[in-house]
Amino acid sequence: MNRGRRRRGFVWAGVIAAVFAAHMLIAWWVASHRYPPEDTPIPEIPVTLIPLKPVAPPEPPAPPAPPTPRPAVKPVVKPHPRKPAAPVPPAAPNTLAAPATANMPGPQAASQTVASEGDAPGAPASSAQAPLPPGPALTAAAANGDRFDPPPSATMKYDAYMNGVRNQTGELQWVNANGHYRLRVAVPIIFFGTFEFISEGGFDVNGIAPSRYVEKRGRRAEYVSEFHRDGTPTLHFSRSGQSVPLAPGAQDRFSVMMQLASYARGNPERYAQVGVTHEFTVVDTDSSEVWPVQYVGSETLPTPQGYIETRHFTRLPRKAGDERRVDIWLAPSLNWMPVRVKQIEPSGNEFELVFTQTSSP
Repeated sequence: MNRGRRRRGFVWAGVIAAVFAAHMLIAWWVASHRYPPEDTPIPEIPVTLIPLKPVAPPEPPAPPAPPTPRPAVKPVVKPHPRKPAAPVPPAAPNTLAAPATANMPGPQAASQTVASEGDAPGAPASSAQAPLPPGPALTAAAANGDRFDPPPSATMKYDAYMNGVRNQTGELQWVNANGHYRLRVAVPIIFFGTFEFISEGGFDVNGIAPSRYVEKRGRRAEYVSEFHRDGTPTLHFSRSGQSVPLAPGAQDRFSVMMQLASYARGNPERYAQVGVTHEFTVVDTDSSEVWPVQYVGSETLPTPQGYIETRHFTRLPRKAGDERRVDIWLAPSLNWMPVRVKQIEPSGNEFELVFTQTSSP
């Protein structure tokens, strides 16, 4: 009996020792893969607000005004002479029957085409020739005064971190071709699966114009936000099934990063002043809100490709108690593409991408 108890005691002691060794191994692995944050506290910076003045869709052209009716010509009746011998004087011309001349134009609708010099006088402008075709579409620079230059296509590789622990390699794919774009950000997370974010659409007078935003976090359901720009602009959320009005110039949570990069490429001298702040309407999976994004200053970051000079932007709190934080570092030497992205969620979870290399798009 004593021998059996002693044997069982040895077995349990071995199990406890093995469990302890496994925990020590896991703790060592986490400690060796933890990314030492080098963030410095952001000082209080005076805000210089630069709203981007979103441009609403143009109003449909007014219908052409009906042609101005020409005054009726009063017939001239020649009286019969009473005396054949007496000559009858010619009748005076009726001035009310005179046709309108070219230097006496009638009222015109704003959408009418003005007749050229070769048109017959008195002809209504709307029937003289077909309306001219519309001119070239406005660019973002013409619409709100900011030069807009979206980056060329690129694929960026990143070390992905969650709560300071390095995971697998993350990736950002940006395709800019033929007036359309597609942005895909994939972040593999241990035990959770791949977090994937996709934004696709085109460009309009306000810059990047998303048409569809997809968010899939690991094994959770996929959520889609659709931007409907035909007719009355609306947003539709698959997460709630609701539709809400779409604000001009609205971005999704990841296209806003490329929108900021596009404005920085078009007007880099603006970021010589710390505190410059843009306001963006940003769409999530069930709502939209205004993000104030402030330029914090230049920072030099170490990467596997060497030290890279960056411009640091941070999203300011939207309201009291706002615990979500988003920071973006853009690199002028890499076409202002993001080389570091960090997000702290209200739950306290931290997600971070740190640039390692570029590859072919």
